[in-house]
Amino acid sequence: MGSPMEVVREMRFDAGLSQRELARRAGTSQPAIARYERGAAVPSWETLERLAAACGRRLNLAAEVAPDPHDLELARSLLELSPLERLRSLSGFTHLRELAGGGGRR
Repeated sequence: MGSPMEVVREMRFDAGLSQRELARRAGTSQPAIARYERGAAVPSWETLERLAAACGRRLNLAAEVAPDPHDLELARSLLELSPLERLRSLSGFTHLRELAGGGGRR
């Protein structure tokens, strides 16, 4: 699932409900459900919880760590190097550590 639009539509389809029936169960209007599913309006968290309950669902919000695109690009560029080239590139990082204030932890 992704956007609120996709969440509302998927929950309704999985529950086998029409827009009208979902609206009746959730205490809202069918046009409101249509607007949510089209992405013309964004339901509040509380409304999403009501819609989920009307579909026999419970919402669960999760936050995942997203990789830094700069780290991914660095990893890709390092993978293009041979093992010897990678070892030689480490000397640049050692120099940066010295500039940052000494040896630090290893």
